[in-house]
Amino acid sequence: MAAKPAKTVLILLFLTLSFCSRPNEQEFRSYRFLEHLGMAEVIRTPLNHQESTSQNTEYLYPFDSYPLPGLGQDQNPLKLKRKLKMGGTERNILFSPPDSEYTFTLDFPENCLLEFGMGIQYTEKSEKISPTDKEGASFIISVEMRGREKSIFQEYMVSPDHQGETLFEFERHTIELIHPGVGARITLRVEGDSGLKCFWTNPVIYPKGRIGRNVILISVDTLRADHLGCYGYERETSPHVDALAADSALFSNAYASSPWTLPSHVAVFTARHGVHHQVYHEDESMNPEMTTLAEVFASQQYACAAFTGGGFVSPVYGFSQGFDTYDVGVGGVFHQDSAERVFQAASDWLDRHLDRDFFLFLHTYQTHSPYACPPPYKVMFLNDDSLFGNVDLIHHLGGKENLFREIPEPERQNIIDLYDGEIRYTDEKLIGPLLSKLKETDLYDRTLIVFISDHGEEFFDHGGWGHGHNLYDESLKVPLIIKFPDSLFRAEKCENVVSLVDLMPTIMEVMGLKLPEEELDGQSLIPLLTGDEKQDRTFLADVGSNVLDFHIPQKIATNRGREKLILSQRFSPDDLNFFSHPPPPAGPVELYDLLLDPLERKNLADQKPKLSAQIIRWVNDLYAQAKKTQVSKIQIDESVKEQLKALGYIK
Repeated sequence: MAAKPAKTVLILLFLTLSFCSRPNEQEFRSYRFLEHLGMAEVIRTPLNHQESTSQNTEYLYPFDSYPLPGLGQDQNPLKLKRKLKMGGTERNILFSPPDSEYTFTLDFPENCLLEFGMGIQYTEKSEKISPTDKEGASFIISVEMRGREKSIFQEYMVSPDHQGETLFEFERHTIELIHPGVGARITLRVEGDSGLKCFWTNPVIYPKGRIGRNVILISVDTLRADHLGCYGYERETSPHVDALAADSALFSNAYASSPWTLPSHVAVFTARHGVHHQVYHEDESMNPEMTTLAEVFASQQYACAAFTGGGFVSPVYGFSQGFDTYDVGVGGVFHQDSAERVFQAASDWLDRHLDRDFFLFLHTYQTHSPYACPPPYKVMFLNDDSLFGNVDLIHHLGGKENLFREIPEPERQNIIDLYDGEIRYTDEKLIGPLLSKLKETDLYDRTLIVFISDHGEEFFDHGGWGHGHNLYDESLKVPLIIKFPDSLFRAEKCENVVSLVDLMPTIMEVMGLKLPEEELDGQSLIPLLTGDEKQDRTFLADVGSNVLDFHIPQKIATNRGREKLILSQRFSPDDLNFFSHPPPPAGPVELYDLLLDPLERKNLADQKPKLSAQIIRWVNDLYAQAKKTQVSKIQIDESVKEQLKALGYIK
C-alpha cells in the first residue's frame, strides 16, 4: 500500500490530537437533568400514572406544550419531559406541578455551575381563592452529601395574572457548586397551590471555566453564492463573509438538495436527500425517528440553541428536536432588521454559555423577499434613477401566475440592487458583529463555524423569478464556508462538486462525535480537503409536484462530474393555464456541461444520449429502491401561516 502524503498524515494527526478525538468518558462535560430523569427519580408528584398515560389528558400539562419527541414511556415517565412554547421560543422543560419532588444522584467535580430556569404558566384561579389573592409556588433545590442535606436555592414565584393570552412568570438562575460532589443527591422540589402549571427549564450542571470545542451553523436564507465577493462577485456585498472565507475552507461548487427552505434544511439536519427524508410539501414534517444534527450534540452533553426566522424552519416541522432552546421570533420577515436581531439574541446567549460546549444554529430570512432592509444598506447599490426603494418580489410581479413575466431591464436591475443591499446588511449586522464577538470572548479559534444558504434566487436567469420551482444553478448553488478550529484548512479552496448533505458527517468527524447508525446520504468532506479524494461528488436535488401552489411539476437534478442533468415532468393543461405568461420552453431532459456552459444555456441531451440515458437509469433505480421515511401531515398554526404569508409563499 502506498504511503499517505505527508500533508495528509500531519492533518489527520492534528485532527486526532487537537479536537477530533472522541470525548473522554471520564471527562465531566455536563449533567443534563432531563436526560437522567426516570421513574426512579420521581419521588412524588400529584400526577396520576394512569391519567398521564391515557388519552385526552393534555389539559393536565402546560398549554402549548408536548412530550419530548422520540421518547417512550420508560424514557419520559408521566410525560414530564416536554417542549413548551413561550412566546416565540420553544424550551425543554421538566414539568413540576406543586407537590413534586425529583431526586438525582451524580458525581461532579469542584467549581461547577448549576444553571436552570423556572416558571409558572397562567391558569384559571381556583374558586376557593379570591381574585385579590395571589397563587404561587416555592422552587427549592437541595444537595445531600455524606448524609447531610443543605438547601442551596429557594424562591417563591407568584402565578401570572390573566391578560387575554397565555402568560408566564419565568426566571433564569446560575448557582456555583464549589465543593465536589461524589454520590451527591440533588433534589428539585416545588411546593405551593395545587393546580399550578410549574416547570424547570433545562437544568444542567457543568464545569466552570471549561475550554472546549463549539460549533456555530449559520444559514442565510435565499443567498446565491455568486453574489458574494469570495465567490467572485464584483460588488462589495460581503466584506465580513469574505474575511471569514479567508480563514476557512471554501467550497466553490456546493449544491443544496432542494430549491426551497423546508426540505433543504431537513437535508442539512439529517444528511438525507428528499428521496429518503420525504419532506416535499408545506404540510409535511420530518419523522421524529430520524436523528438530527442537534440530537447528536445533545447526546454528547452540548448546550444546543437556535435563533431562527421560523416559517419553514419552525418547530412544527421537527427542527427543534435536540435543541434545549429554539427561538423562532428573531430572524423572521416581519422585521426589516432581522439579521441584527439574530446577532443580538445569539450574543446574549453566548454571554450565558461561555463555559459550555455548545452547538448554535443561526438562521435569518433577511435576504429573502421582501427586500426592504434599513438604510443606508437598502440604497447602497441603487442608481439615482432607480424606480423603487423596496420590493416584495411576488407581489411586484402580480402573483405567482406572473412567475414567468418578463420586465424591463432597469426594473430587473433595481430588484437585484435591493437584493444585494440585503446581503450587505446581513454581512454588516450579523456576520461582522458575530465574528468580533467570538474573537473578544476567545471562542473564535476553538469554534467550528459553518456558513451556508439553503438555496439561491432567480432573477429571470432562466425566464422565471424567485425560488422553489427550478433546479438551475442560480437556485441550487449555495455558499459553503467552513472555518475549522485552530486555523486548520485555512484559505483552502475546494473546487469539487459537493452537497449540503455532506455537512453533518463533516461536522461529526471534526468534533469526534459518533454518527447516527441509520443510513445517511452524506459523507465527510475531510478527504477532499486532505487530497485523499479527487473526484467530484454526486449531488441530488429535487422538488415535488405543485409545491407551494406554484403549479410546477416535479423536477430532479443530479450530475456526473461537471455534467448536470435536469429531469422535469410535463406540465398538465390546467397548470399551464394557471400562468398569465407561459413558462419558458424546456424539454423533459436537460443536460449541461457546467465547465463550458456555467450559465446552463445549451442543452446537450440530444447530443449525448448515452450519458443522459445512463444518468436517467441511475435516477430511476434510486427512486424505485429508496427506503422512504414516513412523514407526518401537520396542521400549520396561525402564527406560522402569517410568517409564510409575509414570505410570499401562501395567500
